[in-house]
Amino acid sequence: MRKDITEETKQRLIPIYEQVEKDFKEFPYIKTTEDFFIWRDIIKNGIEEQAIKLQKPCDDKTKKKLRNKIVEDEIKGNDSLELLYAWSKCTRMITGAKAFVRMVNHEYGIEGNDHIIKATTILHNYLKENGKANTNDLFDILQIRELSLLVKYSSMQRTINTPYEFERAIVKEDESEAWSAPLFVTMLKAYGIEKDDLLVIGRKVIEDSKNYIIDTRNKYKGHQKSKKIA
Repeated sequence: MRKDITEETKQRLIPIYEQVEKDFKEFPYIKTTEDFFIWRDIIKNGIEEQAIKLQKPCDDKTKKKLRNKIVEDEIKGNDSLELLYAWSKCTRMITGAKAFVRMVNHEYGIEGNDHIIKATTILHNYLKENGKANTNDLFDILQIRELSLLVKYSSMQRTINTPYEFERAIVKEDESEAWSAPLFVTMLKAYGIEKDDLLVIGRKVIEDSKNYIIDTRNKYKGHQKSKKIA
């Protein structure tokens, strides 16, 4: 163990995991973060099958809207699943924002596709400004003997040695492997992250990407990559 953990700290942190464990018992088929995305896809596929059966037109946007409504209704009041859902929305916003930046960079022949979107920095600064990023709690909860989380989830954990690595893992879905969903949510909560924080981060990344795109288009107006080649 990294250090002795006080009884006061244990009494404060252990209930965090106990509530997470209780919340996930309501969704026994969601063991990893990937399982959550699979569940969403199953719901969407069911909507598609129903639309075909009823011979009703249903475009992809409508399917996603219906799927999200079903998911939100299913997890309503379950704090852990709502936090996981907010994280999934945050990562989708970040992935979408980066995709638009890459597209614009390609259009103007700009090297270093993701250089302007620093989601980890945005997350870190936001947490610091709002008195979060509880580093001690993050590592303490992982090392409480009574919980033995690193043993319990040894087959579904990822190596996190620093707070930066954890923050990076939160916003780098494209580089990450699946987490144990209960372990990941426990770590988010111990670190001080709430669902509204994740949505704020996602929107902030989108805002920064839009500003970058506007500035880039103004700067390179009339100088698209295609025109440079010509």
